[in-house]
Amino acid sequence: MAPLIRVGTTSYIKPADIIPNVEFLGPLVDDIELVLFESAEASNLPDERTIATLGSLAEEHGLTYTVHFPLDIFPGSRDEEERLQAVSMLHRIVGLTEALDPFGYVLHLTPDHYGPAPSHDVGAWVSALDRSLEEFLASTTVEAPLICVETLSYPFSMVEELVKRYELSVTLDIGHIWLMGYDSDEAVHTLLGNARICHLHAVFDGKDHLGLDEGDSEAIERFLSQLVEQSVRDGRERVLTLEVFGEREFAASLSFLQSSRAMMSRTDGGVYGYH
Repeated sequence: MAPLIRVGTTSYIKPADIIPNVEFLGPLVDDIELVLFESAEASNLPDERTIATLGSLAEEHGLTYTVHFPLDIFPGSRDEEERLQAVSMLHRIVGLTEALDPFGYVLHLTPDHYGPAPSHDVGAWVSALDRSLEEFLASTTVEAPLICVETLSYPFSMVEELVKRYELSVTLDIGHIWLMGYDSDEAVHTLLGNARICHLHAVFDGKDHLGLDEGDSEAIERFLSQLVEQSVRDGRERVLTLEVFGEREFAASLSFLQSSRAMMSRTDGGVYGYH
């Protein structure tokens, strides 16, 4: 019986390229988030050989992949060239990775600046996002619900209308919710039902993406209980990504899940799984 909650982590647990990380993680998790980037200095965008190897590893270990679009693209930019470059990069990533049949694509509707207010001109920013989403979705082969818009530093309500209009899904990063001090129960209530992917990491002293052993264990357990309950209620398969970036943090986080009261309470029902 396939688990309803596929436990995963990022492709940057070891200080190495994607393939060594997937080889290491394959026996341990159900899904791997491929964190992709390209800049003038460096790029890890996969070539055909890398994609073929990732496909073989997925088959060998029963893996799925979630694909994280690059962070440094700006689909809400009012600079038309920069906005079009973002749309072009979305198409490029889809073209590179579609052979992997990703479980979902994680998309940042990147703000102009970090914080509760995403832009000095929120209306213009949202309008630019609208154009970018319309152009991308009109010309991609990816089904809209596979595009999962992530909760970032601003209230998700600012982009929720776009998510609904284009029938997108959500990446509920509960760590970002905790970091910003937003109401986590409200976020779960309004967003978890449409969340195809969840990101989990600890937050402490203004820092996020920490191992789960470093966070508020009660808050983490509460979220896990809510996730299990939602998955049992609607029967939808979801990915829970331990979004950490180091071997110690990953080991501690996986250990936390393995001893979690919320996760252990449903093992007999095939709700979640990891190797």
